[in-house]
Amino acid sequence: MHMMKNAIAILALLAVAVSASAADAVTRDIDALVTEVMRQLPDVPSIGIAVVRDGKPFYSWAYGWADRETRTRAGAKTGYYIASSTKSYTGLACAVLASRGKLDLDAPIAKYLPEVTGDAGKFSLRQYLTHSAPVINEPVVIRTAYTGEHTPELLVSLLISSKPRKEGFQYDNLGYVVASLVIERVTGKPWQRALDDLIFTPLKMDDTTAYMSQASRRPIATPYDLNRKAEMVRLEYRKNDQMMHAAGGIVTTPSDLARWLAANINASTLPAAAYAEAQRQQVATTATRDAFKASGYGFGWYQADYAGDKVLFHLGGFEGWRAHVSFMPEKKLGVAVVINAGGVSGRVANFVAAAIYDRLLEKATPSAEQVAKLATDMQQQRERFLADVETRAQRPWMLQHPNAAYAGRYENALLGTIVIEQRGDKLVATLAKMTSEVEAYTEPESARVELPPGNGSVLRFTFQGDAVESLKWDDEVFVKK
Repeated sequence: MHMMKNAIAILALLAVAVSASAADAVTRDIDALVTEVMRQLPDVPSIGIAVVRDGKPFYSWAYGWADRETRTRAGAKTGYYIASSTKSYTGLACAVLASRGKLDLDAPIAKYLPEVTGDAGKFSLRQYLTHSAPVINEPVVIRTAYTGEHTPELLVSLLISSKPRKEGFQYDNLGYVVASLVIERVTGKPWQRALDDLIFTPLKMDDTTAYMSQASRRPIATPYDLNRKAEMVRLEYRKNDQMMHAAGGIVTTPSDLARWLAANINASTLPAAAYAEAQRQQVATTATRDAFKASGYGFGWYQADYAGDKVLFHLGGFEGWRAHVSFMPEKKLGVAVVINAGGVSGRVANFVAAAIYDRLLEKATPSAEQVAKLATDMQQQRERFLADVETRAQRPWMLQHPNAAYAGRYENALLGTIVIEQRGDKLVATLAKMTSEVEAYTEPESARVELPPGNGSVLRFTFQGDAVESLKWDDEVFVKK
């Protein structure tokens, strides 16, 4: 009997050793993969990854530089801004409040925000969370994501100016900003603190925050993006607390992303009904993000297929940041990839995530040649970017008065103030913290700007005699003061 017990113990130890050896092999392969991607794509400053296997955090780390100039290495505890991947956290917070009877997802939002008269108040939070409330409101979206010029009271008042759009799914940040305003009304707290109480603290995500001021006091990656020479450079335009919003306002780490994915896979700690509500398909939509093909949307999660396996995912992108966050509920696998660079880095995040899934599913993983093809594709995109810059540079100047005539302050009640200044022989446009050189466009008395950074838009000037009367930025008129 004693010998049999010893034999069983030895077999158990061997099983543990074999399991550990297999796990080590997986981590070695993931390490080799990401190292090869970093080698062939030197423009990418760093790549953070989180891997969940068997419903448990399995591996989290970051490769490369959190800050190239200071030679600061990235790691599992380095913070990354995850942009629109934030939506799944906000969506789950709403589902938790609903499961506790604090919130009715199907009531008109005017029940919680009675000041919102008109169409915007008639639609339910469920419609807003699933991008199917048929209204748009660019001032709310721009103020919360880019300028930071807002208060809860102002946002609520701006909702009254929402415009109708066609029925059906239309991806937008508006619904999740609306959700934050409702969360604040039912909890009596800023939405950032509500997320901390409802999500971050219960799930022990101690390095995750919706305040950039808090994130900046911890290790955090520096954002990089392409300049006009297609060089990856450190960004000066950064998020602050006022530009963090419930549609895209979380900084988290690879290690906390592993906790987040494991919690969603296991429906742990928080009410199981809340996870089910947030994760189920509530509206149909099609979207293809490289190898991830969506067929529907819940609360901040696309329901999708990856090579025959069900996967839930949400991506995030902002100037200087890219994120891929996903999990396979039936396989109990999860992968998150975060990158502190913009440009075409979103393709890199999806590529790495797909490759890690392939390794976990024991499929063929990308070869060095496939990584090289990705690098070639990115170089071709860079060349197209440079060609577009050169084409724009060849446009004739279409502003027909002296530059000084266009300088001044232009005001819009919904969006704020655009300031145009003459700096040397150039014009510069500023909206809050956003600044752009004024470039030539193709129509008389028009010019191109990048407000927000990296996003081209057109200014069209109108005159009263020889004096500029107003400018039109997309569809909004700003009157010169």
